[in-house]
Amino acid sequence: MNPLLAEPTEFAALLQRFFAERMLQQQAASPRTVAAYRDAFRLVLAYAERELGKPPAKLTLGDFDAELILGFLAHVEAARHNTVRTRNARLAAIRAFARYVATQCPPALLLAQQILAIPMKRFDKPLLGFLSRNEVQALVDAPDSTTWYGRRDRVLLKMLYNTGARVSELIGIHVDDLELDITPSVRLHGKGRKQRTVPLWKETAIEIRRWIAFAGLQETQPARRQSFWPV
Repeated sequence: MNPLLAEPTEFAALLQRFFAERMLQQQAASPRTVAAYRDAFRLVLAYAERELGKPPAKLTLGDFDAELILGFLAHVEAARHNTVRTRNARLAAIRAFARYVATQCPPALLLAQQILAIPMKRFDKPLLGFLSRNEVQALVDAPDSTTWYGRRDRVLLKMLYNTGARVSELIGIHVDDLELDITPSVRLHGKGRKQRTVPLWKETAIEIRRWIAFAGLQETQPARRQSFWPV
């Protein structure tokens, strides 16, 4: 075995550089992605400590092999009762590290290839249901429009129905993400810093204009980067 594969400091250094350099500096990964990968490695390191009897500081690249990873994936499903989707998310983090190791440490190329060969597990995706028009209207009408929070929630639900946005996209809307003049639309900020523009229905644009006037957002110009949902 190559000495590098048995050196704890080499594994620790690669893992640290993977997060500090590859993810944060080179890829500019989102905080959510970094947090998800961090949690995956927190779990796999704890599993390795139990299985190999080594604390994380003593683990080597030679320890971090396909056999260990396969055992870990079986563990998260059987012992932690994680879904296949979560199991695959953990594997995605580990495979990303393996790709990094393959480029940074040639002696570990075979180990990395064996980890990269572990497939994602297929699973059945449930059929999504939907609400009828009357059911959606009942939801939109549910907030008490005589209160500040009720008027805010009504606009929020209307925009959610109109755009199909994720909750994180919806609450991340700022005033200058809105175009309400000729062709009403909203710019949404999604996962991985991706942006998309979604058209707004006429009735949604009317509700938004009413909310802007009611919440006093027009009076805050030119500070248009403020949240569309003031607390």
